[in-house]
Amino acid sequence: MALPERQLPRAVGGGVNMVMDFGALRQRLEELRQFVKEYMVPGEDYGIIGDSKPTLFKPGAEKLCDVYGLSAGEAHIEFTRDDTKNPIYISYRVSLPLISRTDGKIIMVGVGSANSWEKKYRWRWVTERDLPPDLSKDNLKQATFDGRYGSYIKYRIPNDEIDDLDNTLLKMAKKRALIDAVLSATRSSALFTQDIEDLEEMTVRQPESVDRRQRTQPDRSNGSPDISQAQKNLILRKAQERGMDTEELNAFVYQATGKSELDMLTKQEASKLIDLLAPAKTR
Repeated sequence: MALPERQLPRAVGGGVNMVMDFGALRQRLEELRQFVKEYMVPGEDYGIIGDSKPTLFKPGAEKLCDVYGLSAGEAHIEFTRDDTKNPIYISYRVSLPLISRTDGKIIMVGVGSANSWEKKYRWRWVTERDLPPDLSKDNLKQATFDGRYGSYIKYRIPNDEIDDLDNTLLKMAKKRALIDAVLSATRSSALFTQDIEDLEEMTVRQPESVDRRQRTQPDRSNGSPDISQAQKNLILRKAQERGMDTEELNAFVYQATGKSELDMLTKQEASKLIDLLAPAKTR
């Protein structure tokens, strides 16, 4: 999408100076705010949870790279594995340079890491019937989840499929490095954060006592039937096309509908999501 030259935020570059032109700094920040307001799409380029600062997503970081004339260089990857730990410990640390498309100089180097002992990777949640026979539910952490037909209990157990996460961890580390570099290079930390903790495990609520006989049913007051499998598949495909991972899709669903998972949506709500996930029109 080409923008008139006068609308583009100023290019990033040069060294750090002790004396700053505060007028120019305010103008650059205002230009950035205007660009975010007019050309970045909530739920696609960044997410909003409550009153917290918006979280920059990978598509938004790539859009800022385009407007500032930056490209990602070759990543330096450090890999660590420890099979003596239970569960297995795998870690990736990525250093990613951002390079000016004008002169080829390195503008900023972002650093991102991901490891298999992060909460969302180290553990997995299962229902009682899926518990391993050697584990007692009385000794496990439990949480209440919202499902299509109400609330239900899941138990947290160690993830014994860590090797399946290898590619996921590498991609997450690269994404975090990119966002770290973009926030620093474009001076956009005043507008966005990289903290994604609020977007993780959005379907989990604090443990509470649940009377299975009194589970609340999903709200069908508008008469709409449940989301169809075709709608669900379409939403997942469109989210994948936008480069959204599970965290970002969960945040998008919650922001748009107030529901914590796709299976809780009505057909009408699913149609709304499909429309929102459609490619944005050129303004």
